[in-house]
Amino acid sequence: MRNRKVKIEIDGITVSVTGLYHHSQQVRHGGLYFALKDGTYVPEAVQNGATVIVSQTGTVNNVPNGITHITVPDVRLAMSLAAKAFYGSVVDRMRVTGVIGTNGKTTTTFIMQHILEMATGKNVGVIGTTGVLNAGKTWEGVTTLTTPDPIDLHRAIACMYRNGVRDVVMEVSAHAIYYQKIAGINFVGVIFTNITQDHLDFFKTFENYKATKLGFFQNLQSGTVVINADDAYGLAVAEAVNNRPEVYAISYSLKHDAIIGTAQWAFVDQVVLAVHGSDFILGKAGACHLALTGLYNVYNAVAAALLANHYGVTWSVIKEALATMPSIPGRFNTYDIHGVTAVIDYAHTPDGLEQLLKNARAVLPTNAKLFVVFGCGGDRDRLKRPQMGSIAYRLADFVVLTSDNPRTENPETIIDEIERGIKTIDITTLQHCLEDGIAAKYTRIVDRTQSIEYALGHAQIGDMVVIAGKGHENYMEINHEKIPYMDSKVLDNILRR
Repeated sequence: MRNRKVKIEIDGITVSVTGLYHHSQQVRHGGLYFALKDGTYVPEAVQNGATVIVSQTGTVNNVPNGITHITVPDVRLAMSLAAKAFYGSVVDRMRVTGVIGTNGKTTTTFIMQHILEMATGKNVGVIGTTGVLNAGKTWEGVTTLTTPDPIDLHRAIACMYRNGVRDVVMEVSAHAIYYQKIAGINFVGVIFTNITQDHLDFFKTFENYKATKLGFFQNLQSGTVVINADDAYGLAVAEAVNNRPEVYAISYSLKHDAIIGTAQWAFVDQVVLAVHGSDFILGKAGACHLALTGLYNVYNAVAAALLANHYGVTWSVIKEALATMPSIPGRFNTYDIHGVTAVIDYAHTPDGLEQLLKNARAVLPTNAKLFVVFGCGGDRDRLKRPQMGSIAYRLADFVVLTSDNPRTENPETIIDEIERGIKTIDITTLQHCLEDGIAAKYTRIVDRTQSIEYALGHAQIGDMVVIAGKGHENYMEINHEKIPYMDSKVLDNILRR
């Protein structure tokens, strides 16, 4: 990722710029505007004060006289490198840790943050799905993308640096890799969690999505990589980095049959899961307690622990951090609703939902019932909808299909597509079915608030209701409008009754 250069051609005079923009309506006087597709919005950018236009060679031919026009072979790469330079390349003076994978990125970044803060006594910056944490406070200056666009990204990092932050842990999404948002950032450490299906609305095929994720490691020139050897693509990651002399690879396994030939490896034994925590033995570190539940969180914690230890953090500090790990917004957050355990979780992929429900089942008391309330996002990967319906129907005792950011789609149509996965299953093959008089094993309630109320109303003391998909989100997106909504507020209102 380092020493990237871009060949440019300049038509016009050299001028100083006051800011970088890629949205024409946001341009201010003296700004530099990146035309990412074509010249459609160049007139608006110029009208708003742009003095420099940057475009990809051959895509823009309507730049007015008197406006400097720079052409480059790759406009997105140029934007990333320009953003880094504009904000003083301060990212080069920071220790940046990246987390890559379909599931587990957010939890892993928060665990890594907690360990490093305990080790250094200083604030650690976090960039990811839940937003940007700058010097211990949520920063409202960027978009809600998992990995912000490069201008926002480097602006956030520069602000962190001014506030004394020297460690940054960030989620790296497949979109960020594809669009080269992270070009020019030298990652000191990278954690690979897993690759499962997601974002096929954008990448079209799983092969394209997988190739994008793996492409990051194929281009990585230096740093430490921690690899989940139990994932189907852990070996591919190891093969991508093992021949790089400046890359040090560490792998780990909970299954003991996944040795992938890295410089260092660790095995995890004797995992015990409970509702409010997990215990396990991690190699030479010995017994560890994690104040988060779920086998998937053991994977996340071990990855963060191994990288932190490679950074020089002692095992005593790491183990204390794991034992005191606070809950993570929207990640298996539990609530006691009149004797019923309600769980809010962001799981929104087939694998994420499957792992969530398996963990919920693992920590349920014997004979307790498992309910799940979930939907699928509109204008997104439609192929995962029936898969998630099938997973929920197989693993839960009762399923409530509902809305989850339908966007411009009809929520009933989305539920129809989820339901197709349910209808392929022979109910007589299922081990757990309710016997409390509910005629079907699932129902459909479009209104998400009503669906949660329905599930809690039918659950008995000791049962669990998993509310999946939205997690930390504070809105419901319908027809381009984000309407205030939070699953947690629905539970709070129920508790107040």
